[in-house]
Amino acid sequence: MLLSGHLPGIRRRGREFDLTTTIWTIGHGDRSFDDVERRLAEHGVTMIVDVRRDPEKARNPDFSRRRLEDLAAEAGIGYRWMGTTLGRQSFSIDSGALDDLIALATIAPTAILGGNPDPTACHRSTTLAPALRARDLEVVHLLADGSTRRHESSLPFEQ
Repeated sequence: MLLSGHLPGIRRRGREFDLTTTIWTIGHGDRSFDDVERRLAEHGVTMIVDVRRDPEKARNPDFSRRRLEDLAAEAGIGYRWMGTTLGRQSFSIDSGALDDLIALATIAPTAILGGNPDPTACHRSTTLAPALRARDLEVVHLLADGSTRRHESSLPFEQ
């Protein structure tokens, strides 16, 4: 018997199980890692996929690639940088990289990390979320004010 509380992405709906995988997105902006980590923990996220093209140039010291890897490990969060294949300057979405992201999200609750706290101004919502929605994944943006918005096909987000 499947237990919905023990497998990521499986929720009980009546007598049927919903096997929809949710991928979260978050932009760090000028927030501390601790603040971002708290937001991720609120939603059970245990894996960060960093889609920033050049995280070594992060203005926020907590989010330079090496520092972020260390902070995530200390917090018990997995970290994977995919900026080369899923970063903002990618001319098209690398379907293999998207497959890798989806595979990670089916194993562990995953958040896509970008630098911009406003998802409407970031490729997390203009490029990645539509590609994930096209594959029937749920995408939820964690907003700087503490709220969430489910990604819809049009911008700005609808609830």
